[in-house]
Amino acid sequence: MHRCGKLAYNSAMPEHTVKLKAPSLDVSTVDVVFRVKRDGKAFGRLKVSKGGVEWMQKSDSKKAFHLNWETVDKKFPTLVAPGTTRSRKKRT
Repeated sequence: MHRCGKLAYNSAMPEHTVKLKAPSLDVSTVDVVFRVKRDGKAFGRLKVSKGGVEWMQKSDSKKAFHLNWETVDKKFPTLVAPGTTRSRKKRT
């Protein structure tokens, strides 16, 4: 347990597992699907396609959230701080 100001929070993050389901076809014609698990249980699905990305939560598999690439390009810089990638290469 850590303290941040007056709030206490648990620093233990759930373990996320991401697996890639990639067909041996041209990616421009077929979507790439990432199945994401949290603590070994299904968490959601991220689909990457020529038109953008789509997130579907396990808790509501009838609803998908789609962003085209232009929206991803506009929104991501407002959601996360710029920095380096995990491989320590500068983001461009």
